Amino acid sequence: GLSQQRVFRRHVLRNSLMPILTMFGLDFATLLGGAALVTETLFNIPGVGQYEATAIGNLDVPPILVGAMFTAFFVVLFGALIDVVYALLDPRVRLTG
Repeated sequence: GLSQQRVFRRHVLRNSLMPILTMFGLDFATLLGGAALVTETLFNIPGVGQYEATAIGNLDVPPILVGAMFTAFFVVLFGALIDVVYALLDPRVRLTG
């Protein structure tokens, strides 16, 4: 039969990487899109995150929309990149649809 290492690499690792990649991509996109808000608010550092927090507190719509679109951009971008990585790791996944 196959060695334990080969079974692990070909069958177990390929199937278990998909959910890990999905979570990594979403977490990384959220980190890039929203980490400034949390970090700057937590440590009271003036910057874009502090501006966003103030805009939320004052219900200032345009900066809130820019922050939401910035986060959404990174979520969509990393979602597309993760789909390409899926196709590279697993030949059963196709990019055409």
